Parts: sequence; C-alpha cells; structure tokens
Amino acid sequence: MANRRKRYIILIFLIILFVLSACTSTKFDLYEGKSLNIAVIGEPPQVREEEVNFNKISFDDLNKVDLEDYDAVFVMRENLNQAAESQYADIYSNSPIPFFFISTTSHIPFTTKDIEYGETWGWSPGNSYAVGVLKSNEDDTLKSWGFGLYNDKKTDEHIEEVYSKIFMTIEELDS
Repeated sequence: MANRRKRYIILIFLIILFVLSACTSTKFDLYEGKSLNIAVIGEPPQVREEEVNFNKISFDDLNKVDLEDYDAVFVMRENLNQAAESQYADIYSNSPIPFFFISTTSHIPFTTKDIEYGETWGWSPGNSYAVGVLKSNEDDTLKSWGFGLYNDKKTDEHIEEVYSKIFMTIEELDS
C-alpha cells in the first residue's frame, strides 16, 4: 500500500512538473531568410540568427555612407537621445531603407523635428519595444511598425524574438 501511494505521489508530481514546464516554455520562430546586412548605431544586439551581419556606424556616417549598402539601420537605446536631434529627422523620413529604434515606444521624436526625446518615450510594459520607419515609394507617406515584447516581459528571449520579427519584416520589404 505504501509503495502504491509513493507511485501515485510521484506520478502526480511528474504531471505537475510537465504542465508547469509546458506553460513557461515558449518557442519563438527564428529568422531563416536571406543574409541581412544591418548598420547599427551603438552596440550590436545579441541575436540567435547567423544570417544577420551587423556593422557599427556613427551618426556622422549617416551622411557619408551609402545606406543602400545595408538592409536596415538599427539605432540602439544608448543613442536615442542623439538620434532625436532635429538634423537627423529628414534622414530617417526619406531613407531608402528602414530605420529601427530599439527600446522606444514611438518613431515620433525621431521623425518630427520639434519633439524632444525623453524618458516618456522609453519602453514600458504595454508599449512597443522597438519601432521602425520607412518612406513609402508608392505614396510618399511614412510607414511605421511597432514590435512588442511577449507578455510585456523584458527577458533576453523575448528581446531576441523581437529582433527575429524585425528581420522577417526587413526581408518582406525586400521582396
């Protein structure tokens, strides 16, 4: 009888452990498309994809480098204040490739000259974690995207998933 009870308790424990591990593990899709060449202002992000190459550039390079050599430009969190300076707004708004601003909720302080970037534009739960912009060739409007974190939780895995979604968006734009 005691052995039977032990087996029953162990079985229940294993079932509970299986259910809990299934609830906490989320499988995110990896980007598996063509090789991407992305310019980065700031430190390149840690990503899971091997198809993505990052090249560090500076704000000075925005006027010197042929942006069409890249598939996109990422502006990292530590550079958002400078990125919002008015002299760059036309570059982002008229670029032939998309710009993605990481750890911010909106493209507005970057594409509108009279709005300053501040803490209120930084990421917080319930908002996009990254935003992208690209001038539409069809109608000269500014397209924008927002990418949120899974369950609004800022974990390495969820941030990597945002990058995977951005890479997929970039590839869609090229096709």
